[in-house]
Amino acid sequence: MSAKAKPARKHQDLDVFARVFRVFADTPWLHYGLWLPDERPTMPTVRQAQERYVDKLLALLPPAPARILDIGGGTGAMSERLAGMGYSVEMLTPSEVQVQMARETLGDRVTVHLTRLQDFTSESRFDVCLFSESFQYVPLDESLPKVAGLLADGGRVVISDCFRSAGFPGGRAVGGGHRFTDFEAAVERHNYQIVTDEDVTTMAAPTIALDRQIYREVLSPLIADGGSMLKERKPWAHWLVGRAWKWFVSPRERQRIAERLEAEYRTPEKFLENNTYRFITLKPR
Repeated sequence: MSAKAKPARKHQDLDVFARVFRVFADTPWLHYGLWLPDERPTMPTVRQAQERYVDKLLALLPPAPARILDIGGGTGAMSERLAGMGYSVEMLTPSEVQVQMARETLGDRVTVHLTRLQDFTSESRFDVCLFSESFQYVPLDESLPKVAGLLADGGRVVISDCFRSAGFPGGRAVGGGHRFTDFEAAVERHNYQIVTDEDVTTMAAPTIALDRQIYREVLSPLIADGGSMLKERKPWAHWLVGRAWKWFVSPRERQRIAERLEAEYRTPEKFLENNTYRFITLKPR
């Protein structure tokens, strides 16, 4: 069974990308792509790069019909792929938007829970607890003990995600996730063993160029043009929206949104400076 999810701002950005990628890139995936050295990140090629990511992740799983808990499963694309391969799958996501999209896609083939991992309870035990770009959203001292209680005997934790590298100075920077050194310490603290660990940072970094393009060339102009059109056609509505923006959105949040739309700090080079992207398998000791 699952508890009702608590709203969280960080999932709103993923909700936006879910809709943009589905409409403009014909891809159901929300995760990074893995790019070859001679590939240029574009909307028409993003799905190919994302499928390369999927192939690498699938290679870390035991054969079907293993039982998999897809934690932070987004729009259900990974769960759909796994169910189609014969795995028994349950999926968690705290986003109501993503749950709706996932249930439309999956029907009754996968049980989709609207919940955070921390609030999830189940009598089932799983051969794999899978985090595909969702591990970073859960505190280390909550995620690792929680999934230990959900694993079947001989089960494993599979993680594909971004971590902050040793050189990350702190503050606002493209990328994200737990510091990798903190992750390694938590693995020891909670009695796990790292079985496999592959660094794909250089392959993942070009995705940031596409991310930047979406914000600078799609979302930012769309908002600006929409504002201009509203001001010209409905000045009173434009005034009202402007006042509501100042009344209900804090100065700090307005600054965050403005910086995100400008995307000056979101470059592949900055990503490489501050992050390490890993595919990891853990097992309890």
